[in-house]
Amino acid sequence: MAIRERALVMTPPRIRLRGDVHTLLMIGQAILVALVLRLYFVLRSDFPLNDGGLFYSMVRDLQHAHYRLPAYTSYNLDGIPFAYPPLAFYLVGLIDSLGPWSLLSVMRFFPVTVSVLGLGAFVLLCQAMLRPKAAIVPATFAFALLPMAFVWQVMGGGITRSLGQLFSILALWQAYLLYTRGDRRHALWLAILAGCTVLSHPEAAWFTAYSIPLLYVFLARDRHGLINSILAGLGTLAVTAPWWVTVLIRHGISTLKPAGDPGWPFYHGVVQLLHLDITREPTFTMLGGLALLGAFVCLSRREYLLPAWVLTIHVLQPRAADQRAVIPLAMLAGIGIIEVLLPLLSRVVRATTLFWSSGSGILKGVTNSLLDRTWLLQVTLLVMAVQSAVSTAYAFNPLLTGLSPDERAAMEWAGTSTLRTSPFIVITGEPWFGQDKTSEWFPALTQRVSVDVVQGYEWVGGFAGRIARHEQLQACATQGSGCLENWAREHGIRFSYVYVTRRPANVEGVLIDRTAAIQASLRSDPRYVVVYDGPGAVIFQRVGGS
Repeated sequence: MAIRERALVMTPPRIRLRGDVHTLLMIGQAILVALVLRLYFVLRSDFPLNDGGLFYSMVRDLQHAHYRLPAYTSYNLDGIPFAYPPLAFYLVGLIDSLGPWSLLSVMRFFPVTVSVLGLGAFVLLCQAMLRPKAAIVPATFAFALLPMAFVWQVMGGGITRSLGQLFSILALWQAYLLYTRGDRRHALWLAILAGCTVLSHPEAAWFTAYSIPLLYVFLARDRHGLINSILAGLGTLAVTAPWWVTVLIRHGISTLKPAGDPGWPFYHGVVQLLHLDITREPTFTMLGGLALLGAFVCLSRREYLLPAWVLTIHVLQPRAADQRAVIPLAMLAGIGIIEVLLPLLSRVVRATTLFWSSGSGILKGVTNSLLDRTWLLQVTLLVMAVQSAVSTAYAFNPLLTGLSPDERAAMEWAGTSTLRTSPFIVITGEPWFGQDKTSEWFPALTQRVSVDVVQGYEWVGGFAGRIARHEQLQACATQGSGCLENWAREHGIRFSYVYVTRRPANVEGVLIDRTAAIQASLRSDPRYVVVYDGPGAVIFQRVGGS
């Protein structure tokens, strides 16, 4: 008994907030931090960030069809099936048609709005799942700050990603309530929200599809829970039937190609997990470390749901596992802050108070204030927010940018001064297609064919091969015109023009144009002639050769 009492004395007090008012205020702070951090990137450009060209074309296709689902998209003029889940296209298209703003403006601000709403949905999920309740506030801050919780959601292509994230979190919230309360009304809401997830984004749909059974296994392994799960699944099929029945009738089982060829090897997520490369924090992986502490706390208490969820995501989701894992990782980070970091800081502050007990009254007042449970958490979250926001804002600048006016001018020339049947090669020097905004937006803004574009072809087949082909072509940026000719010959591709972007990169304070070598080679090659020479790009016409 004496040992037990001694242990209780030595254990630091559990950190709790003072009351609901303080909790709401701090959650409001997290939402404000999230909004400011996201708008920092969006307001720096007058164009949607990074990607979104495919979705821009699909929204236009839907509008031109008077909101009847088209069979094919006009993107890249290549008969790509209009098989992508269309809910975001309907919403963005309707918003565009209801106001004086442009579709491009809607694609700038719609993802930010939905991303912040997703943070609110995350709070609801934490309110239901997290123990202790005090972990809700730091978990919300972690979700607001984790790069993979918002970086890909606020881009132009985020019109579908942010919506998928929002509905998937809400669906998981209802699934948790269904399995813990057993009220069948939650099955109805689960069916509706899971259906909206399926209609928003394929990766979010797959994430939801395996996460709900995981919750069932941990929370409701009984006949009643199984029946509710089946009812929710049938309801989801009913909600989504108008879309998937139409697509299957038009295109057949081939529309399932993205499931078989996501473009990443099946072990990609596991490799990320083994390398602990799961939060993508650019400098010091502070939130990832806190999540690891939270996982240790859960394992020590035999609370396996959150750690098992992180593991399952990285096993079953080879593509964009880091974007899905932010949900349990943020919760684990909240637990790590409340259960490990704050008690440790409390001990440090107490020791400091004792050391300076004979010091000035001001210093004693500061340390006594920090001993207050709410103030200690507030200071901790402030430091965490500043460190994470500054490092993320610096590191993700190259990715979170939009097309420059100069590049848009070059694309406008290509769209008005060349034949519609003239295929282009687009050279940017960016090997990763996900960051190659020029290649994606080129077909959307010019209505011309780009022979190496990747986006949209997951619905055609051979997606991984097309990614490799794009990487091979972009390597020609530092070589000569012979590289282009060999690439085209190897893949049996014909082209009439070469669009070479001018986008100098800052390398150790020096601006270096990554496409300077190919530009010089094409200018000196008699098979090519310059037809457009602007600050955003150079366009060459191919006039000779086989």
